[in-house]
Amino acid sequence: MKKLLRILLLVALVSAVAALIVRMRKRAEPATWDSTPVWHPPAVEPVAPPAAEEPTPGDEPIPAGAEAVDMPMAPEPEPVAPGARDVEVEEPAVEPSAGWFDPAVPAPAPHFAPVTERPSPPEAAAAVRGSSPGETPMFDPIVEALKPEPLPTPAPPVGTSPPQVTATEDTLPEVVGRAIEGEVAAAIESAAAPAEPEPVATAPAGSLPGIIEEALADVMPQPVAPFAGRDAESYLDEGNVYFNVGQYALAIERYTRALETDPRLTAGYYNRANARTRAGEYDAALSDYDQALLLQPNDADALNNRGMLHLYRANYDAALRDFDQALAADPADTTVMVNRGLAHLHGGDPSAALVDFQEAAFLDAEDAAAHYGAGQAAAVLGNKAEALRRLRRALQIDPQYAREAAGDPKLEALQGDNEFLKMLRDAGAR
Repeated sequence: MKKLLRILLLVALVSAVAALIVRMRKRAEPATWDSTPVWHPPAVEPVAPPAAEEPTPGDEPIPAGAEAVDMPMAPEPEPVAPGARDVEVEEPAVEPSAGWFDPAVPAPAPHFAPVTERPSPPEAAAAVRGSSPGETPMFDPIVEALKPEPLPTPAPPVGTSPPQVTATEDTLPEVVGRAIEGEVAAAIESAAAPAEPEPVATAPAGSLPGIIEEALADVMPQPVAPFAGRDAESYLDEGNVYFNVGQYALAIERYTRALETDPRLTAGYYNRANARTRAGEYDAALSDYDQALLLQPNDADALNNRGMLHLYRANYDAALRDFDQALAADPADTTVMVNRGLAHLHGGDPSAALVDFQEAAFLDAEDAAAHYGAGQAAAVLGNKAEALRRLRRALQIDPQYAREAAGDPKLEALQGDNEFLKMLRDAGAR
């Protein structure tokens, strides 16, 4: 690449030299003359200084110390009498001396004449200078400006020595051609040859890179852990999203993926059991609740949900066991109390049910389910006043219970009661 740049630089220099030589030849040739009028300044002859005039009498300088003598003044001219004719006095013509400038004599007008014949260069130069060829030429700025400027000597490229070639104007193109051919051939030969790899500089033993390499030689690289894919928690979260929007089949599939990734994930069994219960898969849901409780036996939520599944399937004894165990884990959970009261009520023990409902309502006075359950248990027991009081409070909290109460078989003892009917109408009006 460097040799190619050197060739291009040499070609540029040779082109510049050739252009300067052509320009010098053109300047050396006589200028082409045409018929355009050219103004030639008039020849100026050398002006001789005026001869010193001899002093006239009376103009001599007064020597120092001499007394001044009054010289007689010339008589004033007599005035001309009125009416007398003026007589023109001819003064003798005085010819000016050669070269003497007389402002009364007009200067010769410049001569603009077309040049029809081209004089030879020496004669033209002599005419411009205003001297003959044999005389010493005078300095003329016009001629000096037309002189060709000397050609500058081109400096050789950096890193090269000037060629030791002596060439004239006639042999210059041939010499330049041979030089260019040689450089081009050398460049082609260099490009065809395989490039030698540059030596890699190695740091000395005591330098900083060498010290760093020695320090890192004993450090073993840490293996990169392969991508293990999605974890169980991500599948669990995705399943929860599907469960919340009612897509129970997709939720069950994602919970299954989570359990395949982590078989001991308790939340995976619990959530899949809830989804299977909503989907009507009661046996599979019961199996998931059992597995979740094997992994975490005192989980109150899992015990309550499995008890509700037993209650829904009319397995009241199994439901009561789960509710008892859930309340043992959390005695203040009013939801479990209401559920256990339902198990007692539907299992045939309204007295135990009334106790659970009243305790739940006492702990949470705004629990409409606890008040309604207490009304059911009181109506079964024949306690009409307690039943109406609890039902009124339940309808005040949640009027939606009016539709259920109208056809509830547990409230059969209150059917046809005016107060009960008015209570249902008021709740429906709201």
